[in-house]
Amino acid sequence: MTAILDALTALNTSLDKLEIAAAQQEQKTLQTQQQDLFGGGYNMIDPAILAQKLDVTIERIEQVLREG
Repeated sequence: MTAILDALTALNTSLDKLEIAAAQQEQKTLQTQQQDLFGGGYNMIDPAILAQKLDVTIERIEQVLREG
């Protein structure tokens, strides 16, 4: 069970780092480019893809917890 807790802690840390990196990238983009209010013309992390990957990860963790 310790391995699962370690994995969950690592996942949480990674998510924190991802949130910080996304916020920094957004600020950098807004500072260096004029914001396009209609086209959304800069590349960001796609929230739908990120949410899907997190859902899959959570499902796998729940499955491991059920089996353990």
